[in-house]
Amino acid sequence: MNPRLQLAMTLADEASVMIRRAFAARRHTLSEKSANDFATDTDREVETMMAARIAADFPGDVLLGEEGGERVLGDVPANNVRWIVDPLDGTFNFVHGFPYVATSIAVEVDGEVQAGVIANPVSGEVFCAGKGFGAWLHRVDQPPVRLAVNCEHALASGLIGSVLPSAASKSFERVLPAWLDVARRAGSIRRTGAAALDLAQVAAGRLDGFFVMSLSAWDAAAGALLVTEAGGVVCDFTGGNDFLTSNQVIAGSAVVAEELAAVLGQYAISAC
Repeated sequence: MNPRLQLAMTLADEASVMIRRAFAARRHTLSEKSANDFATDTDREVETMMAARIAADFPGDVLLGEEGGERVLGDVPANNVRWIVDPLDGTFNFVHGFPYVATSIAVEVDGEVQAGVIANPVSGEVFCAGKGFGAWLHRVDQPPVRLAVNCEHALASGLIGSVLPSAASKSFERVLPAWLDVARRAGSIRRTGAAALDLAQVAAGRLDGFFVMSLSAWDAAAGALLVTEAGGVVCDFTGGNDFLTSNQVIAGSAVVAEELAAVLGQYAISAC
């Protein structure tokens, strides 16, 4: 296994232990970044742990994290490797004791994501992918299972994951029309509150598709690799490949992704 992918798996395991302990304790120190968008002491502690471990093993690697921004790790010049991490995706779920949270870790080399790991600390499932090596699901005491997207359903019969911001958010009124347009055409939509884990569910064939109008790179990078390595498609709202810069993401089987892009193209940033 690629040494950085191996470290990413180790970091996901260590993060899961920290998150499970805090999840069970239900005692959190909160800071509100925007309306109903929180960070906790656990978010910060997990990212700090990751930064220290990466700096020790791979000094010069760059870390882009939700809590600490982008920085070079170790007292050496930056190299061509960047880690893109969300230490705790689904923080609102986490503080309410709702067991749908994730840690997301991607490793980017020369601007291309080469490895991705998404762990659900509560269920114990760990999803991982290496560029060209497929996407896999790991469970404790069970052999890894290779993942494949579900190609049986079109949008009209599909179970689709998405993100809808809080009504208190400034983006709510902008996002709602696109969300409703898809809802009118999809079999059903699930708004779970942890987008990175939703992308892993697409890779596992549990969701038929996923879309979101504004998603940061740390939520999308690992999951996008999982979906493509599971035989799916990830694109922006125009059907192109700029989803990590536009932050508009569609994922699913080729059929579902194409149908979502047909609905959402009018909401693409380039069309605004």
